[in-house]
Amino acid sequence: MADMIMQYRVMPEDGEVEYSDLEEETKRIVLAYGENITIKEIGPVEVGFGLKAVRINFQLDENLGSENLENQLNKSNLVGDVQIEFMDRL
Repeated sequence: MADMIMQYRVMPEDGEVEYSDLEEETKRIVLAYGENITIKEIGPVEVGFGLKAVRINFQLDENLGSENLENQLNKSNLVGDVQIEFMDRL
């Protein structure tokens, strides 16, 4: 059983979404996904025109996979898109 390190960029649904709300929602969903998930870093990414996305780095058990987590994030009313920026086995 190995762990994975992943980095997502979570885009807001639109320009009306507050960054702090998007970050809290992202944290909540990621941490609720499984017991052995550790957030390593989370912060804003300037997208343009004052729009900010959330960049989140986290470690999880590879048996959990990531597809369902992406789907859960995409179901949020605050999230417009989720992109994997980095993924590797530890």
